[in-house]
Amino acid sequence: EVDATDDPAQVGPVDLVLFTVKTFHNRHVITLLKPLMGHETSIITLQNGVESHEQLGAVLGPNNILPGAYWASSHILSPGVIVEDVKARISFGEVDDTESLRALDIRNVFRDAGIETEISPDPLQVLWQKFIVLSALAGITSAAQTRPKELLQFPDARKMFCEAMEEALAIGLAKGINLADNLVQESLEYIDSLPDFQSSMHGDYESGRATELDALSGAVIRLGKQIGVPTPIHSFLYSVLLPHKDGVPGSD
Repeated sequence: EVDATDDPAQVGPVDLVLFTVKTFHNRHVITLLKPLMGHETSIITLQNGVESHEQLGAVLGPNNILPGAYWASSHILSPGVIVEDVKARISFGEVDDTESLRALDIRNVFRDAGIETEISPDPLQVLWQKFIVLSALAGITSAAQTRPKELLQFPDARKMFCEAMEEALAIGLAKGINLADNLVQESLEYIDSLPDFQSSMHGDYESGRATELDALSGAVIRLGKQIGVPTPIHSFLYSVLLPHKDGVPGSD
């Protein structure tokens, strides 16, 4: 039996926080973490997007934050039964690229639990690699209401997917993130190699729930404007998906 509470003040300082809420909850939830913070508390961000580690660091102190990325795809088969469609893995690390003792300890805990985990020497690179693919894939599959396997059979859809990735890649490179020039082609081949799956944002749109549009295509547009990189594909996807960004009233 696991003890659970929705009040961090009842818990007090902890060793590790896994920050996994949907990004649209960040503004409210980050301040609630303060009672969990001790002198040696670490927070791993395992969210979509590339901005959460900075948002957490601004409130709770940047030295407490370990940026991370989480890959998985699953679905609910029946109440209490979750099917893993794509094997889960975690990558995280220190912002200053060091392999710290705390990171090693955390990695070992995850591995002992059977979770594939690596310490990245460049966690911001990892965040951006995921962001470039996911922002494009979530946007285009949500707009088309079609899963990747079916959608990417169409040449025009593949072209739009690649162009959307190119927009985010250009922003990352302009910001000085260490990203490979052939990342788009490699990412396309990786997506093609996966079994059929559904992006979480596509599932949210399909179910009428609130979405992470602002943290994905919205962030591409926002960061592109800041740095002077045009983002026509993501701007189109954002405008198409905007009406139901916050979900449909009455949906779970």
